[in-house]
Amino acid sequence: MRTLFLLLALSVSISGLRAQSETPVKKQTGAVRTATPPKLDGLPNEEMWQLAPAAVDFIQSNPANGSPARQRTEVRVLYDDEAVYIGAMLFDTAPDSILSQLSQRDGGQVNADMFGVYLDTYQDKQNAFGFEISTSGVQTDFKLTSNGDERSWDAVWQSSVARHPQGWAVELRIPYSAIRFPKQDVQTWGINFWRGTRRYREDAFWNFIDSSKQGFVNQFGEITGISGLKAPLRLSLMPYISGYANHYPENQPGKKNLTTTLNGGMDIKYGINDAFTLDMTLVPDFGQAQSDARVLNLSPFEVRFNENRQFFTEGTELFNKAGLFYSRRIGGAPIQGVNLGNYTEGTTILENPEKTNLVNATKISGRTNKGLGIGLFNAVTRNTYATLQTPEGEKFEVLTDPITNYSVLVLDQSLPYGSFVTFTNTNVTRGAGFYNANVTGLMTRLANKKNSYALNLRGNLSQRYNKGEVAPDGEKVELGHAYYANFGKTSGNFQFTVAHSAENHTYDIDDLGYLSNNNNIQNSANVRYNIYKPFWKLNNMYNTLGVQQRMLYKPWAYREVVYFLESNVTTKNFISLGTTLAWLPLDNYNYFEPRSYQDGVPNRKFRTPSGWEISGYLSSDYRKKFAFDINSGIFRSAEYDQRTTWISISPRVRVNDHLQFVYRLNYNLDYRNFGYAARSGQDIVFGVRDVNTVNNTLSGTYIFNARTALNVNMRHYWSTYTFHDYFLLLEDGNLQALDFKPAPGFTNSRNFNAFNIDLVYSWRFAPGSELSIVWKNAIDSDLFPTERNNYQRNFQNILQAKQLNSFSVKVLYYLDYQVLRRALKS
Repeated sequence: MRTLFLLLALSVSISGLRAQSETPVKKQTGAVRTATPPKLDGLPNEEMWQLAPAAVDFIQSNPANGSPARQRTEVRVLYDDEAVYIGAMLFDTAPDSILSQLSQRDGGQVNADMFGVYLDTYQDKQNAFGFEISTSGVQTDFKLTSNGDERSWDAVWQSSVARHPQGWAVELRIPYSAIRFPKQDVQTWGINFWRGTRRYREDAFWNFIDSSKQGFVNQFGEITGISGLKAPLRLSLMPYISGYANHYPENQPGKKNLTTTLNGGMDIKYGINDAFTLDMTLVPDFGQAQSDARVLNLSPFEVRFNENRQFFTEGTELFNKAGLFYSRRIGGAPIQGVNLGNYTEGTTILENPEKTNLVNATKISGRTNKGLGIGLFNAVTRNTYATLQTPEGEKFEVLTDPITNYSVLVLDQSLPYGSFVTFTNTNVTRGAGFYNANVTGLMTRLANKKNSYALNLRGNLSQRYNKGEVAPDGEKVELGHAYYANFGKTSGNFQFTVAHSAENHTYDIDDLGYLSNNNNIQNSANVRYNIYKPFWKLNNMYNTLGVQQRMLYKPWAYREVVYFLESNVTTKNFISLGTTLAWLPLDNYNYFEPRSYQDGVPNRKFRTPSGWEISGYLSSDYRKKFAFDINSGIFRSAEYDQRTTWISISPRVRVNDHLQFVYRLNYNLDYRNFGYAARSGQDIVFGVRDVNTVNNTLSGTYIFNARTALNVNMRHYWSTYTFHDYFLLLEDGNLQALDFKPAPGFTNSRNFNAFNIDLVYSWRFAPGSELSIVWKNAIDSDLFPTERNNYQRNFQNILQAKQLNSFSVKVLYYLDYQVLRRALKS
């Protein structure tokens, strides 16, 4: 530990000596107002384009950070009262070598050349709008924020791509309704242009994006000459209609095997003013969202699932910034959905919904010209009931989740040099008889003028009202707190970070957030040495040496310490590889696996012996028709003869520019895994087991054109174990062999399967409008015979099990006020 901090001090000294004394000069270009909008045919060769100055001299960010781009690019900008227009000539000395793989909209980087423009309209150097287009005409748009990219953001804009004898060209039309800008007569925006030349794996920017420096938007250039803009009335309606046919072989009296539903609703976007937008979904339908990747969870902690519902992924960057908002809580499992065991023996559960019903949800978000971001989110779910039946045949309902209001408020003030201060409040208010919850957080980032050093601070307070037993006419408030702090050097070859965080034993944000576990203290430190420019046979190299220590908050107790070394490189053949070495030199203590608490505080522990881990990965060049990724590792602890090995192999085949397949195989063997098995009176019984997990996924995409695609995702997850020895957990955390005879009903083994197919056809038949046809197949993992030792037989059993098949059609139509207004005038 002392050695690591000496290295930290040394890195500060060296980095100080090497600190750059000059701030890079920002490039400037100008925009020219046009009386006649250009024709969007992909070739910016009309006379009006020549009136605008050209943005030239692009500089590589990757692979040769700081070197001139290999190909010449010229970009010009026009504007009128309705939109800003971007015209780019992308010259190429070998036009027949330009790559042009098709992809889905917002599909990210594929094997195609690309062009992008990024607009920091408020010049806060932290937030921007991104618009990208590939050589095949596929659009990508997103928001850039201080909290990362929001790729789910979707705007309506126009583009056109054309080939010419000297390369290719692009024209973009970005209407003002798609972006936000301050209410000023004369405006200066931050701007940057990007060209991706795929055959070189080259990323080049007009204003140099230095890979060794922290941040992206803060390295933009500027565009001037914009004046007389007025924000249009931003109003759009997106009504939808959907129909579902679901088939499941219930084969029970009173239950239908085939059910059908017809749904309708609407999404609304309204520009409250030039900066703020209201988004609302009325009677939403998320039935076509991608299926969850379910797993066998043997830990004492909750599994976190990805959010796949579009309304909760788009425009939520402000709400997610503080890490207090987990949108899957809304419309999630009822809080008493499984708590139905208090009824007389013989009572039958006829229906017990797994999810609550969302009535509506609303977002208001935006940013003022002073850099103050404001976000307000609100959602309401209705009462959820389980239906039960007495032995006499009488049916009755039990409230498992009351009408609930979820709200989030965020105030985010941008400060100079990439700094900010953010206030966040989340609140859950339930119907009478159920508890309420509130979380308040304050966070800040303070950076120096060069944005090379940064201090991050965060503090949160959680409150739960009237949870559990409450005295008559009384009120019970459960308070919890957490704080986080880290300081480091964030730019240059030498970097470092020191961090400290703590969550007390009553800190709980899980009503509208996600926290795997509280009662934790963590200290960490690392030093990094990165090389950003090509040398020897490498394009770059990233190295990290660090240490992490964890403690229990209450009672104050040691948990574990880990030392680690990481190294990652990319070769000049664009093969990426890396390795991680980790060493746990001391015995560690797990206070959560015993699952024993007194007054909310762990009162037992399990000693895990010292050990080591080594892992590595290799990723080949994705420009090739065949490429692959491989990841493997091993953890070893000698005292209990424990060993965990894993391997992941993912080949991908690009058949042509339309068709691509990606297969992933993950295998994990946790040999002699010790874990909680049962309680026997006051005794805690642990068991040892070998946990085998196999996860197969296959995804295929056929792109008909830039607007139409067919996707298939197939996943089979299989995890199995059997306890073969039992132990008594002693007070000191050690184990003692035990002749344990499980009580009736105890399950000493598990054979868990999850199988899903998602087949999706999507057609973007007009800007913002889409037809989607989806077939889903899912198999209930509890209904087929177990076959623990043979994967092939197990898979055969799956195919013979009861299956849920869902077929749905959904039409979403985009209606824009400005388009309708122009159409009515003409």
